[in-house]
Amino acid sequence: MTDNHWLLAAVAVAAGLATGAIGGAWLRRVLQRETNRSALREIAGPASLFVFWSATGTGAIVAMATLSPETLTPLPRQILNWLPNVIAAGLVVLGGYAVAAAASRSVARAFERATGSRSRLAERTLRTVIIGGAAILALGQLGVETTILIVLTAGVVLAAALTFGLLAGLGGRTVAQSIAAGRALSPHLQEGQPIRLGNEGFTIVELRPAVAVLQPNPGEHVIISYTALLDTPFRIQTPPEPDKPNP
Repeated sequence: MTDNHWLLAAVAVAAGLATGAIGGAWLRRVLQRETNRSALREIAGPASLFVFWSATGTGAIVAMATLSPETLTPLPRQILNWLPNVIAAGLVVLGGYAVAAAASRSVARAFERATGSRSRLAERTLRTVIIGGAAILALGQLGVETTILIVLTAGVVLAAALTFGLLAGLGGRTVAQSIAAGRALSPHLQEGQPIRLGNEGFTIVELRPAVAVLQPNPGEHVIISYTALLDTPFRIQTPPEPDKPNP
């Protein structure tokens, strides 16, 4: 009889693992479809892990009940009391992942419009802060004392905000000067236009808010700020104006 109990316990654990693996893989494929929004694709990994560990934990509990039912007598009521909190914590974490993905993508677009390049550091920092806040809220749902975690997180956020403020104050001036120089040069520059810097010839490939992308040879690109371009003597070739019809 004992052997049968061990066999049933092993079957329960294997069934939990298999169900979690299959369910997690299916959910990942569904959420990672190209037709879904990027926020849904971002939470595909955490959601599949949540399904996997939920099924695995259920299989382990069933195995324990098979081997020693008396040790699990108080568990049903405890599980029923705790299950809503676990589900809420999981949803908070998944929601935090989705919000972090959307917010970091918005920050990336804002940085690219302002400076012409993405800021990976800003994206990662914002994503980490939001996910960390979601994790603290999830722990609070589970009854964990989060006062110390909140204080530590507030300190990290304050330090990050101070760092970004200093970076913006010290390094943003150069970007602002380049953007202003680009506005002054914009009437004279256009994409596809030949330009000569000194003795070298280039073609303007792309005009970004703070920099210009030049091409000296096929397959090569040079990125130059408008401030440097304004300080460097250059010659441009403007297309001839179309002939006006005789009246």
